[in-house]
Amino acid sequence: MRWATKSTWIRIAVLFGIYLLVPAVWFSFSRVSDSMEIVKSLVFLILLAILPILAMAFGVWDGVKEGLSLLWLLAPFVCFLAPMYLFLNDSALIYGVGYSLLGFGAHSVGAFIHARRVPRA
Repeated sequence: MRWATKSTWIRIAVLFGIYLLVPAVWFSFSRVSDSMEIVKSLVFLILLAILPILAMAFGVWDGVKEGLSLLWLLAPFVCFLAPMYLFLNDSALIYGVGYSLLGFGAHSVGAFIHARRVPRA
C-alpha cells in the first residue's frame, strides 16, 4: 500500500479539471437554453451518471497502474467540492461521498488487478 505517486497526483488533478469542466459546460448551456426540463435532466445525468463514471474510471486506472492508495478515499470528494459550491448547492454534498465510495471501490478492483498481474521479464 502506498500513499501517492506523482502519476496519482496527475490523475487526481485531471479528475478535478474534468469535474470543473463538465458542470461548467452544463451551466453555460443552462444560460442559453429555453427548456428547463432539459437543463434539469442534464444536471441529474451529470450527478448520477457522468461524474460517478469518471470517478470509477480514474480510480481503476490508477489502481491498475500504481496499486492500492488510501488517497482515493478522499480524492473524488475533494475534487467535487469546488464544482459543487460553484455550480450546485450544499444539498449535492452527499453525491461527493458517493463518488468517493465508488472511486475507492473501483480503485480497489484496479489494485487487485495490479497485484495479480504477472511480472514481465
